[in-house]
Amino acid sequence: MPDVPPLSDPFGSLHPRYVWVYAGFWFRTLAWLIDAFILSVLGGIMRLAVSPSLTVTVTNSGSAANKYEISDIVRISDVISTVPADYSYSYSGFHPTWHGNGLYEVLQLLLPALYYILFESSRLQGTPGKRACRMRVTDQHGQKIGLGRATVRYFGHFLSILTLGLGFLMVMWTRRKQALHDLLAGTCVIRQQEEALVSFTPPR
Repeated sequence: MPDVPPLSDPFGSLHPRYVWVYAGFWFRTLAWLIDAFILSVLGGIMRLAVSPSLTVTVTNSGSAANKYEISDIVRISDVISTVPADYSYSYSGFHPTWHGNGLYEVLQLLLPALYYILFESSRLQGTPGKRACRMRVTDQHGQKIGLGRATVRYFGHFLSILTLGLGFLMVMWTRRKQALHDLLAGTCVIRQQEEALVSFTPPR
């Protein structure tokens, strides 16, 4: 290597070269965690807006005169924390009354499905979590996938779950790092990464 001035960078100013590789298991896990957080926030907003409520009646096991109505409408997830401790310890008659029209339950199923299907079939080619990890979902030729393939991929996740997670672990040994739902949908997850370069030729 030729002499260089003191305190200078012997490698020079190099611009990194970006290459596409098949995304590995841990990067995909990180993307899933980001998406799970985003979905939990969206789900919380949806729950505040449209979740059904309960009217809770707690009745003393003794005389009929000792019947108490909790007039506050409480969310399903907050029933236990909303009912005062005195009631839960002293009274055995717990009678919840459902006030819902099924909209919340339908949206609970649709939200994650629409999130993954629409993002992965869009021009972004991936969810916010995948994009944060520099990943895209493509077909096996690197092209953008459509709604049909994205739908098959999303519902294929349930088969990966039914195999006790083995379908997800397949990323570790398949040639294109495909999970079971990728194999079913004919998709790949690719990731852009920097390729390290040096400015000298190593001695032979």
